[in-house]
Amino acid sequence: MKTICIMNLKGGVGKTVTAINLAAVLAAQHGKRVLLIDADHQGNTSTFFGADQDGTTLREVLLGEAEPCWPEIVQRTAYENLDILPASMSLAELDAAPKPEYAQCLWRLREFLLAVAEDDAYDFAIIDMPPAFSLSARAALVAADEVIVPIKLDAFSIDGMAELLRQIASMRKVNPGLTLAGVLITMWHNVDVVTQPEAILRSGNVPVFTTVIPHTYVVDKSTHERKPLHIFSPTSGATKGYQRLAAEYLERGRGNG
Repeated sequence: MKTICIMNLKGGVGKTVTAINLAAVLAAQHGKRVLLIDADHQGNTSTFFGADQDGTTLREVLLGEAEPCWPEIVQRTAYENLDILPASMSLAELDAAPKPEYAQCLWRLREFLLAVAEDDAYDFAIIDMPPAFSLSARAALVAADEVIVPIKLDAFSIDGMAELLRQIASMRKVNPGLTLAGVLITMWHNVDVVTQPEAILRSGNVPVFTTVIPHTYVVDKSTHERKPLHIFSPTSGATKGYQRLAAEYLERGRGNG
C-alpha cells in the first residue's frame, strides 16, 4: 500500500479537491482500492463524502482510543473501492496535548496504516492534509511514503513552498523513506502571470508533474454538489486534468506499494 499526503501550508490551492479527485479517479477508473484519510480538522473531505464525523475519527486513532480492529473504524462512501477515515473540529484540540502524549500520537497513524497494509485491504491511502504543520500533519508525514504538493502559481504560494520543503526534509529524521512525488500546478490558465512562474518552477530542482489542473468554476460547483469531478462534469478540463494526473502517477511506477 502506498500512502500519499496531499499537502500545502497555504490554503486555497486545491489541496482538498486534489485529494478527493485523485482518490476518486484511482478508484473508479483504475480499479484501485483507496482509503481516503481526512487529517484536516475542518473536515471538508469528510463532509464531501457524507461521513459520520460524530463517531470514530482520526482524532480517536491518534489518541489510541479507536477500536483495535481497523475495519470497524473506516467508513464506506457511496463509491466503489473508496473508503474514508473522517475528521472533525475536535482534531485541532490535539495540538495542545502534553509533550509525552503528543509524542505518542505522532506514531499511531503509522501503526494504524501498518495494520491496514498487513491485511492488503487497499492499494493507496491518500491523506488530505491541513494547511498547517499541526500534530495531525506530522503524524501523517511519519506514516507517509510520498507527498504531492498542489500549488497555485501566485507569489504567496511560491514563497511558502520553500518552507514546506524544509518541513518535509525535517520529517525525514523520523521517516527516512519520505519523498516528494512532485508539485502539482492547479488553477492553471494561459496568462503570463501563471506561465512565467511555471517555467521557473519547472527549470528548478523540485520535481513537477507534467499534468496541470486548469482553472474552471466547475470545480467549485462540484464541491457544492458533493460529487467527484468525473461524475459531476465528465468532459471538463479539470476532470481531464485529474485523470491525467492519476495516469501520470501510475506510469511513473509509483503505484507499487
